[in-house]
Amino acid sequence: MSTGFTPPPPEHRQLPGRRLAGVGAAWLALVVGALLVVRWGEDWYAPVASAGFPPSLGAPEVADVNQRPFALEDGAPRLRDAQQARLQTYGWVDRDAGVIHLPVERAMEQVLSAEEGARP
Repeated sequence: MSTGFTPPPPEHRQLPGRRLAGVGAAWLALVVGALLVVRWGEDWYAPVASAGFPPSLGAPEVADVNQRPFALEDGAPRLRDAQQARLQTYGWVDRDAGVIHLPVERAMEQVLSAEEGARP
């Protein structure tokens, strides 16, 4: 044999029954204790009275929001008309600073005429 070799300890032929029984009993006690705590919490935090039904139950609403029929919705067309009117007219953006808005066609003409003079 070599001098640095240590043989492994002998193997036990039987499982340590007492140790396994102790671990099993501790685990069972832990589970039972957790269940008792949960049951106590259910009783402690239980509501005193039932909430009942909401007063709006059965009203003709979708997701508790009053909705208008789509045929009556006219917000998007009105917004689009207002935006088109702003793009086609003159007006003040900031009167104190002297900033105005002009029609898109007029603004493009001014930009193109300024670029014509700047070309070499």
